[in-house]
Amino acid sequence: MKNNPASLQINMTKRLYYKALKLKNRLIQGKPVLVFMYHRIDNDVSEELGLQVTLDNFEQQLIYIKKNYTVLRLDDQWAIDKKAGAVLTFDDGYADNFLHALPLLEKYNIPAAFFITTAHIGTSKEFWWDHLASDYANCGGHFYLPGMEEKVSKADYSYKNLADLILNFKNPEKEKWLETFENLNQIAFKAREGYRSMSVSELQALAKHPLASIGLHTHHHYPLGTLSEENQKKELLMSVQKLQQLTGKPADYLALPHGSYNESTEKLAKEIGLKGILLANNGYSNNANRLSGKMNRIFMPDFTGKRLEKFLAGFEFNFGSLKDL
Repeated sequence: MKNNPASLQINMTKRLYYKALKLKNRLIQGKPVLVFMYHRIDNDVSEELGLQVTLDNFEQQLIYIKKNYTVLRLDDQWAIDKKAGAVLTFDDGYADNFLHALPLLEKYNIPAAFFITTAHIGTSKEFWWDHLASDYANCGGHFYLPGMEEKVSKADYSYKNLADLILNFKNPEKEKWLETFENLNQIAFKAREGYRSMSVSELQALAKHPLASIGLHTHHHYPLGTLSEENQKKELLMSVQKLQQLTGKPADYLALPHGSYNESTEKLAKEIGLKGILLANNGYSNNANRLSGKMNRIFMPDFTGKRLEKFLAGFEFNFGSLKDL
């Protein structure tokens, strides 16, 4: 089917308008700062989630970042003139951040911020999304769901469908649901070493490292925007207190679990003295974002080479050519 010329013209006009807005933004605020969001750095790849970058690819990304960006910290001034800026962040507190990512960050002298979900520190538990992905991979093409009498198929129920189903459960409810799911489908789940969070000693060593800064990712990793203001406050204060207890250092920034927040979240962040919150929206930032206390972040895929270059070009918005429209 041929493309509608009028539709093509509308799309081109929208893209040109968007590009013009980005050009205006750059002229006023300076070059963009790309805040990269990582989770796992490990060679054990989960196809359902895509949260990991392999060690070799992570190293290649660091080489590319070091060469092509001004590497910054969250507290640095982001008004830069030459290269676009880059800030590295890691969410959740996986042990592989300490075991795999940190040695490579040391090798290339690149700082990073690590946002910790405090409830899992020092435990062997997997995060519910990893646990669910493992169960889903081992349940066969047809399976039982808690509360349903007949089997359903993976063609009708994707991993994302199941994740959305239990996302807003409290953690004990999620654990009960997963246990029931495993019993119904005769799945023998065992927590995997490669998916654990940092131990207390690993977190303490990371917090002392000159390249690392430690931030909040709440206590239970609940979507804050779905909680009452009172429960949001409890979540934030629990994580503040736990991090202070474990590391002896205050946390200055909050990375939002699932990118979820509302006006209460912003208000509470200011009340407890945080300098800013980090979103999960695949957008570029600049110094104005940092000063406003709300910074966009880019989910980093397991890309290298030309594929990585093309992916990042969309956020750098080079205006010498319109070929990326």
